[in-house]
Amino acid sequence: MMLRPTRSSPLVAVSALLLGLSVTTAFAEKAEKNEGPPPPDQSAVRVIGSDGKPVPPPEPGSEVERYCSAIADPAREARIAVQQKKLKDLEAQVDARIDELEKKRADYQTWLKERQVFLDSVSDTMLNIYAKMKPDAAAAQLAAVDRPTAAALLVKLNARTASAILAEMSAPIAAELGNLIVEKTTKTPDGAMAGLSKG
Repeated sequence: MMLRPTRSSPLVAVSALLLGLSVTTAFAEKAEKNEGPPPPDQSAVRVIGSDGKPVPPPEPGSEVERYCSAIADPAREARIAVQQKKLKDLEAQVDARIDELEKKRADYQTWLKERQVFLDSVSDTMLNIYAKMKPDAAAAQLAAVDRPTAAALLVKLNARTASAILAEMSAPIAAELGNLIVEKTTKTPDGAMAGLSKG
């Protein structure tokens, strides 16, 4: 029996040809895939366990876990930024406190120098002279001397002699000298009285 050509014969021939090409292409692609292992994923991090074997990555979990892992880096960066800002604020506070303490230290040094100058303003010779005088005569002499010098002399005398001399002075002059002695010997650099802070 002989086949007669029909109109559908060319269609069948073209279909057969296309089918043959697609099968050949599929086999070629499969052959290319089987040539070797795929290149390793460079973006993935391999974790090696304590036994030296690779630890498999955790399986992706729920959408919540994927969301959390996706925002982990931005959240960490935000926390770091907040911590850096707090550190800068604290650093500024520490610097301000250091400046304040340096100013107080300088004030204290100045006060100590003034106090030492006050105490050193009286010579030992003058001190010996007033120590050997009678209290009424010393009181009359010290009342005529400038107040800082008189106060410095009284501070260097022993307490019994100084109190006897002050007792012989007029009340306003004795009070003025007493205030000056307290100011020069017990006043803190801040201006607060040391005696008042005790109690």
